[in-house]
Amino acid sequence: MRVVMSMHKVNLIRYFKSIAVITAAVFLSFTYAHAREILPAKDTLKINTDTLKIKADTLLNRVDTLINRADTLSNKELRALLKEQKYQEKVREREQRDSAKAVRDSIRWSKPRMMDTYIIEDSLKYLRLISWNHDSYLNNITLINPDTTYRENFYDYPFMKKDVGATYLGISGSATQLHNYFKREKLDVFEQFEPYLIYSYTPETVPLYNVKTPYTEFAYWGTLFANRDKEESNIKVLHSQNLSPELNITFSYNRYGAKGLLGREGTDNRTMSLTSNYLGRRYVMNSGFISQSVKREENGGIIDDTMVLDTTVEDSKSLSFRLLSADNKLKRNTLFLTHSYGVPIKIFKSDTLGYGEGTTTYFGHSFEYSAYSKKYTDKIDLTDSVARALYNNTFLISPTHSFDSNRVSTIENRVFLRIQPWARDAIVSRLDGGVGHQLLSIYYFRPEFYIGNRENIIHNNIYIYFGAEGSFRKYFRWSSLARYNLSGYYANNFKLDTKAGLSVYPHKEGIHLTGRLLIENRRPNWLNNSYYSNHYSWDNDFNNITETRLEGYLEIPRYKLSAFVGYSITDNPVYYGIQGISAQHNSTVSVLSAYIRKDFKVGFLHLDNRVLFQMTSNSEVLPLPAMSANFKYYMQFQLVKDVLTAQLGADVTFNTAYYAQAYSPALGLFHNQNQREIGNYPYIDAFINLQWKRTSIFVKYINAARGWPDGDYFSSHHYIRPEPAIKFGIHWPFYVK
Repeated sequence: MRVVMSMHKVNLIRYFKSIAVITAAVFLSFTYAHAREILPAKDTLKINTDTLKIKADTLLNRVDTLINRADTLSNKELRALLKEQKYQEKVREREQRDSAKAVRDSIRWSKPRMMDTYIIEDSLKYLRLISWNHDSYLNNITLINPDTTYRENFYDYPFMKKDVGATYLGISGSATQLHNYFKREKLDVFEQFEPYLIYSYTPETVPLYNVKTPYTEFAYWGTLFANRDKEESNIKVLHSQNLSPELNITFSYNRYGAKGLLGREGTDNRTMSLTSNYLGRRYVMNSGFISQSVKREENGGIIDDTMVLDTTVEDSKSLSFRLLSADNKLKRNTLFLTHSYGVPIKIFKSDTLGYGEGTTTYFGHSFEYSAYSKKYTDKIDLTDSVARALYNNTFLISPTHSFDSNRVSTIENRVFLRIQPWARDAIVSRLDGGVGHQLLSIYYFRPEFYIGNRENIIHNNIYIYFGAEGSFRKYFRWSSLARYNLSGYYANNFKLDTKAGLSVYPHKEGIHLTGRLLIENRRPNWLNNSYYSNHYSWDNDFNNITETRLEGYLEIPRYKLSAFVGYSITDNPVYYGIQGISAQHNSTVSVLSAYIRKDFKVGFLHLDNRVLFQMTSNSEVLPLPAMSANFKYYMQFQLVKDVLTAQLGADVTFNTAYYAQAYSPALGLFHNQNQREIGNYPYIDAFINLQWKRTSIFVKYINAARGWPDGDYFSSHHYIRPEPAIKFGIHWPFYVK
């Protein structure tokens, strides 16, 4: 046995020796060849072959030493040596694999994820984050600036970002109507959702994203340190990620709400959206799902305004209100898809069959399904004269209980064709045309249901539309879109929307002037014409409404100046009168609006000003404040250079006195009133606003000057704005690398 082991040992030693000799020879050959390859000309450097021979001999001597050492090792030690050698080889292999993977990952993440699409300018394709709104008629996109800094996120109420002021019910998430007539959003298919659109999105306003690396936002705004029975809590979560350079998916969740300042006005307004888009070489797609729900306890407002006007209320929860048991629940779900495909066509000599340039035809389709619902309930005793007076003592179905339910659903399909006869930047660059069909299904209770089956009212609305647009380099651009309804509820309705913009560049940022002409002839929506519930009933056959608008916009970014002028004249406008009943004014009402925003800077002192002036020809039909303003004055300085910037100052909102509209919980809409003017009260928030790297943080002491000059801090008829409290907000956007 010992002889056999010795033979194995000798064979093993010979094997190692052979391997060593071969390795040395290969090393010598490779080193010599490599040196000849990389060394410059012979005149500059010479190969020192003697040195290489010496190194090779040294290597062979070391191998012989190892072999001699192996002769002296026992079998056990030899096995241990071989085991250790195999382990070291595995470690080196694992390290090589990890190193190779790290190199591949670094290359993958560092290389630019470039989109190959015609719809976005080349200069924007390298940006880390791009956001836009899309047009479902023609699949156009309009780039927007995401709210990522402490300037945009200072305003925790969405309506303060969009306008200088609003009529609302005093708490976050409640029904809201903007002061600026030209910024009020319409939703004809379900008007009762209009007061809540400012907190949510439609397919035309939902932001869509393209990101180079995953992007996430977390935000909270609210009275974190207030009593639980008055706490306000607003939350935002957003995550956007590209699955490829062209394909993106985005999830967002927004919650606005509060327990309420008064009794029984808790509000919970939530929106969830899931969107996806594809910006490809020829194919472009924008799609998504939007879900919004509103739950609100309705109190009808306080009974006696003088309890706020003439006294300092220590606890607003002690104020008496009108409705002791009433609730509203609203829901909205929308699924949408708009996509188009471009086919280059070689007609002219300049056509190259390249995408996005030359003669190209785009074929498109748009789909939208939306479902809306509203359910109002109340319980009013026969002896409750205050609550019964709120609804003009009208009880059409039950003398004590209400259960009003409305539902509307729409299924809409469009097909469209876009022809690009020349280049994308030609004076006539695109000609458009399309046809659409909308299935409109409406349900609300009607008296005939007592003796017959309940059924929905169905309308098949068919329409056609045409458009065109063009540009001249970066100096001039224009677009126009006309729509005509062929049949259905909106038969013979007509709409023309034309825009033109002029830009001049005396400096890099330029001066931009945009004009708009809107002419519309439309039938009043179904709610204006016919409605039946426990507290309201009407059956109208109103004339068509005709409206003409002229609008002008001016932007001078270098001087932080923007301005707007708008003039509207409306024939046969529809409104909700003093008793909340739908009515039509059989004449014309005109509105003139002028808005200006100018930010001044004097050293570390900043003066941001937004002012809106409005005139209405008939305040009994369309009441508007003559002036609304927002002044944000603050000192700005860096606490840590390029890391932490602070603003310390005050934010003031103000509007002149006018007959601000009242709110009907049963309708869920604002209506006119002539009991008391509201306004001439400066609502002041003292604040500290911080930008810490990407994170925005603010702390506000709201309604800091309550009682000066009086106590008229009403936001709507019988509804008050928040009382003094500490409000905290944080907005944290970050990229995942």
